[in-house]
Amino acid sequence: MKNLFLFCGIFFTIAAFSQQTERVEVQGEIIVPVGDEKEQISVYNTSSQKGTTTDAEGKFTLKVAANDRVLITALQFQPFTVVVDQGVVDKKTMRILMNPAINQLEEVVVRPYDLSGNVEVDVKRLPVFEVPNYDLSYETITFDYTFTPDKLSKVEGNAAQDALGTGGLQYGANFGNIIAGIAGLLLKNKDKNTPAEKLNNGQVLVTALQQRFSTTYYTETLGIPTEKVDDFIYFAQDNAIQPYLLKPENEIELMEVLLEQSVLYKERSQHED
Repeated sequence: MKNLFLFCGIFFTIAAFSQQTERVEVQGEIIVPVGDEKEQISVYNTSSQKGTTTDAEGKFTLKVAANDRVLITALQFQPFTVVVDQGVVDKKTMRILMNPAINQLEEVVVRPYDLSGNVEVDVKRLPVFEVPNYDLSYETITFDYTFTPDKLSKVEGNAAQDALGTGGLQYGANFGNIIAGIAGLLLKNKDKNTPAEKLNNGQVLVTALQQRFSTTYYTETLGIPTEKVDDFIYFAQDNAIQPYLLKPENEIELMEVLLEQSVLYKERSQHED
């Protein structure tokens, strides 16, 4: 009899847990201002750790449950989070209208404003540069490309930036610049880099990760303490982050790698404590 009660308890616990995490597939669409790119926008369910990207029409398919948090990241806009409500689950639709805003907030969290899964959000537009569609394979960029100084090149003679090893980009640091900088770094064979060059290459990747996601993403989504965010970024860069992950089309893979590294980082921290 005792075993029967134990079995029933386990069964109902599993059933209740399964019911809580049951997700439905919704058809979504992201509407951007006229002239903005709506393809390859990252749509990532941070609750289930699953994601996708939009197609050429801004449409996507994603499994969600009520109260799931869906992180939206686009190259030209600041990231924001949509909290899924029961209306989205019932209607199986999510329609997100993005409006450009003047002021940028640390974190933007929005909910559908009706029962049909419609979301409207004001987000800060981020400055980006068009980066040429280079073939970044080592063989091609070593023998076929010749890069000349341009507006994305390093500012020569900037003693402060050189001392910090941050590269000194002429027009300020942003994601487009960083990708272009990484293309330049790939011109060098990693095995031939001096220790100083390897350190500078790593700093470029660290800067990219610091700017790509807000502190809130690292603390709430990945569970990294605020005071350890920078240390975690260096940890991830040392162990797993490769330059190709910073390309917009690899956003989902980058998030998955960061999630895996966050687990390893927290395990290491526990052992050290």
